[in-house]
Amino acid sequence: MIKNQKFTQAPNQVREFKSNLNSVRISSLGGFGDVTQNMFVYEFIPNGDASKSQIIIVDCGVGFPEEDAFGVDLQIPDTHYLEDKKDRILGIFITHGHEDHIGAIRFILPILGQNIPIFAPRLAAAFIESRLTEVNIRANLTVYEDNVAIQKGVFNVDPIRVTHSIPDTYHFAITTPIGIFYHGSDFKFDLFPLDGKGPDFAHIARIGEKKVLALMSDSLGSDHEGFSPSESSIAQHFKEEIISAKGRVFVTSISSNIVRWSQAIEYAKGVGRKIVIVGFSVEKAINIAKELKYLTLNDSDIIPPERAKNFPENKLIFLVAGFAGQPDSALSKMVMGKHRIKIKSGDKVIFSSPDYIPGTTSNIYTMIDVLSKMGAEVVYGEKEELHVSGHGYQKEHALLISLLKPKFLLPIGGNFRHLKSYQSMAKKLGYTEDQVIMPDFDATTTFYSNATFDTKFHISIRKVLIDGFGVGDVGTTVLRDRKVLANDGMFSVVLLINKANGKLEKDPVILSRGFVFVKENTDLINFLKQEIGNKFNQVTSVPANFDFIREELQGYIEEIIYQKTGRQPMVLPLVIEV
Repeated sequence: MIKNQKFTQAPNQVREFKSNLNSVRISSLGGFGDVTQNMFVYEFIPNGDASKSQIIIVDCGVGFPEEDAFGVDLQIPDTHYLEDKKDRILGIFITHGHEDHIGAIRFILPILGQNIPIFAPRLAAAFIESRLTEVNIRANLTVYEDNVAIQKGVFNVDPIRVTHSIPDTYHFAITTPIGIFYHGSDFKFDLFPLDGKGPDFAHIARIGEKKVLALMSDSLGSDHEGFSPSESSIAQHFKEEIISAKGRVFVTSISSNIVRWSQAIEYAKGVGRKIVIVGFSVEKAINIAKELKYLTLNDSDIIPPERAKNFPENKLIFLVAGFAGQPDSALSKMVMGKHRIKIKSGDKVIFSSPDYIPGTTSNIYTMIDVLSKMGAEVVYGEKEELHVSGHGYQKEHALLISLLKPKFLLPIGGNFRHLKSYQSMAKKLGYTEDQVIMPDFDATTTFYSNATFDTKFHISIRKVLIDGFGVGDVGTTVLRDRKVLANDGMFSVVLLINKANGKLEKDPVILSRGFVFVKENTDLINFLKQEIGNKFNQVTSVPANFDFIREELQGYIEEIIYQKTGRQPMVLPLVIEV
């Protein structure tokens, strides 16, 4: 531990670890300045010898694709940096059970090694085990307890209970040979939590007495002044929305929002409504929470979806998956009329989630618009007092900083605007700009035992996309092609060529998908056939050079289509030897 030392920023040179200093390098494999894909590497490097480093990982979450990432399901952190360090990974430590903190485990364990120990709180561990069972992975999974520290190599990891929008959320005090690092992932300081388990301020204060070197802090709510509202502040309004409904009630939220599901079940049972769970992810989450006694739900309270038609409409509440408007979700299928249960005029649909998932806002509001047009009463958003953030506001951050008294601050878990808001807030507490570390997206922050740090070491961070069963096989080129197909469609021409004499055996055959409807654009199609035939006669040879013909035709077709239509479809000449 470092005591009574003055810390200054190291010179701007790139560190190559040629000195004999001990150091701790902190890397974000999802990139600094990103809300999701939480995966942080703490790497202790003894005496400047990186080949003998020891590593722990905090969290292993997925990201959610932007709206222009056509067909992509998820994005995961890039573990390329750990490729030659797998044998030095001592464990993965999980802070809580949200997908952006645990969702990538099932993809990354096969890459890094299935025997790596995973330490998680009770609810997160159950979620992880359930997900891994789906893909036949048996993990080395341990449930950690509050206030029971875990020693792995040189790292001592002390879990500290905090509050968030999911039960069993923790911070970590990570003690290393050069000092204490406090990993303050997603949190708020809810003084009136619905489960009665508030933040452990005494534990945080005890850590602060030990001279914290650096605080890595959630910053997503740092652009809001004051304190974030308590979950209990919306309980009464949420209850009123359910008990005042005249007909069927549909509640949708993120599947891991156990607090909201528990409330909905309690309020519905109180007015004699039966519970209908619709959607695999919600059913799985509720069953896990039921087994762990985070909610009370008897078999007699539940009816399967196929029996819902046998009950009066004012005696039913539906807990539905698909809050984010996913196309294959139960809610989307209901709206499109493709589900056995169909939402209709007079139904009440309640959207209630702690925070919208980045990249899904447009889908959510599209869903709300469609439901409103169908005649449903849709209740959503902060204005209806059904939403409170799971992330602390400025005064909660100030309180955490005041209790810990860290030398340095490293904001995480937010976009750049949140990091800047956090920096401004920290300055009001007396921190200088040099003490609030703002690394580039792919930079690491390295702390040294001689009281210096730098952010000059960079790692390679690629977009690793999940599409179906494929991991990382969809890259920039594939996404660009999908965007072209979505925007301008495809134009293909089939050419049957006699290689010996270099002549066409038949007229070109044109196929169009998403470009123009061939039967309604005969003038354009005939023009293109003529131009393609003329160009073919110019570029053919004896014998025919298929690669040259294909290349010349593709460029020429792209040019004349753009000149004629102003569009840029994907052009695919198909040359076949006959």
